Amino acid sequence: MSRVIRPVKRSLLLAGATSLLTVVALPLLGGLGAPGAGAATVTPSATGDSFSASPASVVFSGITVGDFGAVADPVTLTNTSTSPVTVTGVTIGGADYEDFSETDNCDTVAAGSTCTVEVTFQPGALGLRSATLTPVVDGATEPVIPLTGTGTEGYYEVTAQGAVAAYGDANNLGDLTGTTLTKPIVASATTGDDSGYWLAASDGGVFTYGTAGYFGSTGAIHLNKPIVGMAATVDDGGYWLVASDGGVFTFGDANFYGSTGAIHLNQPIVGLTPTPDDQGYWLVASDGGIFAFGDAVYYGSTGAIHLNKPIVGMASTPDGGGYWLVASDGGIFSFGDATFDGSAGAIHLTKPIVGMVATPDGGGYWLMASDGGIFTFGDAPFDGSASGTSASPFVTIAGDGPPTAQAILDLPAFRHGAYEADRENR
Repeated sequence: MSRVIRPVKRSLLLAGATSLLTVVALPLLGGLGAPGAGAATVTPSATGDSFSASPASVVFSGITVGDFGAVADPVTLTNTSTSPVTVTGVTIGGADYEDFSETDNCDTVAAGSTCTVEVTFQPGALGLRSATLTPVVDGATEPVIPLTGTGTEGYYEVTAQGAVAAYGDANNLGDLTGTTLTKPIVASATTGDDSGYWLAASDGGVFTYGTAGYFGSTGAIHLNKPIVGMAATVDDGGYWLVASDGGVFTFGDANFYGSTGAIHLNQPIVGLTPTPDDQGYWLVASDGGIFAFGDAVYYGSTGAIHLNKPIVGMASTPDGGGYWLVASDGGIFSFGDATFDGSAGAIHLTKPIVGMVATPDGGGYWLMASDGGIFTFGDAPFDGSASGTSASPFVTIAGDGPPTAQAILDLPAFRHGAYEADRENR
């Protein structure tokens, strides 16, 4: 008999939402992997009263938060007793039990026979994650198998010429080095599973790498103002481009919720950030003015504050309940449930800050300067930078694992829509 852990549905009210969002914490189905998914290391067998387990522990290498986990070699359970033993269940417990799941074929196991358990790791936050796996047999003490893994994250730095530098667990999938561009690159976005990314030029030309799909561009359209920002939908099926006048252009499954194209702006728009469910977005101007569309909630702005330097970037918290703004001097302004974890406002910068990315669990952020220098705050790890290299100026930074609602709640992370797509292909 094959026994599979079933999806567990949890309903939560996201900050600023008007209805319950159902989050499904899914175990990865046996045999599925992920691009760049880490392997697992094992140690010799452990023994209980009626079962021995091999391996005795499973250690997963780093997996990008927001991505599917890796499936380790199965744990083999051997009935060491002289009579059949019935396994009533296989439990996962411990501090981060929600980050691990199992699929097994254990039921009644004859003396000397075996059954197998496949373990999946789906990190719900950055850093070391741990749990235990235990077969349950009535009236017996069974082996306890420790499970550990590490949630990781990486980032991409992109120059105006389209050169890409990847750090952490981010994969460099190609760039525009050696290509003559009509207009400079100004924005980027990633697929969220570390397998693809988009680059966008100021004329709205879009360049795709890896699994990132091409859904159209404004390259052949006469624009009133240049493109300054880009964002991808959560299922990677489309993207938005935004111009400095706040004109919004949608492609693929990205929906249009409004723009400031017909509004007189005090200062130009510098970026667009979508809500976690793709049902809205914020536009931010260089004075920190915030324009909310769709289900995006307004939490405040710096529009009425005297800024030492202009706002150049924005990032939202994983649950959409707040956002950060960053100025070119590295000053950070937090609103809603976004926490202030530090800034570069009091640091003498060689070059100005040009962008920011929040960590998947909302516990920190990276700032990037135009010379490629990286500044980390909160739980954002420093994985390297292009500072000191000849490539410059750097104009945009993107993380390889986007924030998920599961991550902020410390639940197993998975990309929205990926399970449904897999189910349809089965």
